[in-house]
Amino acid sequence: MRQPHSLTMHTIEIDGVVLGGDAGVSNGTLTVDVIAVTALVLEDPRIAGVEIEIARPGESTRIVHCLDAVEPRTKIGEGSVFPGFLGGMETVGQGETLRLAGVSVLVASRYPQPFSGLLQAREAVVDMSGDTAVYSPFSRVANVVLALTPNPDIENDDYDDAVRRASLRTAEYLAGTAADHEPDDTTVWDFSDQDPDLPKVVYFYQLQGQGRMADTFLYGHDIHNLVPTLIHPNEVLDGAIVSGVYVYACYKNPTYLHQNNPIIWELQARHGKDMNFAGVIINRGHNYTQADKERSSHWAAKLAEFIGADGAILTAEGGGNSAIDMMLACQYMEQAGIKTTVVSSEAAGADGYDFPLFYTVPEADAIVSIGSEDEVIAMPKVERVIGGDTLLDTETPAIGPFDLKMYFHYCGTNQLGANVLVGREF
Repeated sequence: MRQPHSLTMHTIEIDGVVLGGDAGVSNGTLTVDVIAVTALVLEDPRIAGVEIEIARPGESTRIVHCLDAVEPRTKIGEGSVFPGFLGGMETVGQGETLRLAGVSVLVASRYPQPFSGLLQAREAVVDMSGDTAVYSPFSRVANVVLALTPNPDIENDDYDDAVRRASLRTAEYLAGTAADHEPDDTTVWDFSDQDPDLPKVVYFYQLQGQGRMADTFLYGHDIHNLVPTLIHPNEVLDGAIVSGVYVYACYKNPTYLHQNNPIIWELQARHGKDMNFAGVIINRGHNYTQADKERSSHWAAKLAEFIGADGAILTAEGGGNSAIDMMLACQYMEQAGIKTTVVSSEAAGADGYDFPLFYTVPEADAIVSIGSEDEVIAMPKVERVIGGDTLLDTETPAIGPFDLKMYFHYCGTNQLGANVLVGREF
């Protein structure tokens, strides 16, 4: 019988990825069966074609039109990863899960219909080598890229669902090919034991729920009507949260980073040593009225009080509207006596002289900056491009050279702290 709220995570470290016919892992190398993956993806008639390519760290390769990225995972024994998409609604975060570390399934595609307005899939770029590789965490893993071609007869909403399911199914399949392989590491995630002499820290985890192309899914359902909700950290790590956010390349949280949330990893490592990890409060960002923002933020502070939190770490996904929700939650937690630390990107303009934060409150006196989204980066010419010949909605050759604002670098200023950029005060 599974132990509730105890997750055994088996990790296989992947040092290389190759395309071939004999799927599985040998000596740290993952072999991807192209025929099998192609057949799996094309089972969905909403997808007209797929090209499977490998983008490795250090190669002169650029990936464009990046949508979601997923780490290969599969459950061992009972249960299913990505509940609501690949399985039922059974609670994850317990039992046994196998992960392939050092590799992602990354989907690159255009949508079948043209976009208009705010909510549209925008360009997102990863360079795998050179000075510009530092601007995406996905330059440091091997990416199994699914370059998808949509069925031109379907609508964007329908294709969006097809893209999501293709990446999740491929990720589960790839991990499954290594199910009989001896793991390199096994970690048990269990926060049941709480030391009464240590402070309790809660993680306020704000997710984007703005509409199609800017949605996050919890157990297979969008979070449009979500109020702040307390969930177990293991649920996040085990696939309960899936991304559908393609609007803001620089600070989006792809599924891969939900599975490997750096703040959750750090808090679990320190649990029982200098603090107790009290839980995760998930919140929907982009509430559209002041009343809804106040309601949501007070609710989050109430939950933090209920579990006796002494401190809180707050992150958000998205821009100005979302920042208000997070900062109000910070304010009300501080007023309740809970010490807070906010993690945020900056938007200080290309010259760095504009006000860096969209919104702030006096109580937000401990802020970690993870860089500016307004920097303009000189992109060199590369030897190979995956995903398309030109940048999205332009005639600019994707092979380069060209200038590109940080806004379009995939997870360049990711607000979970998943990248290496940081702002320092001098």
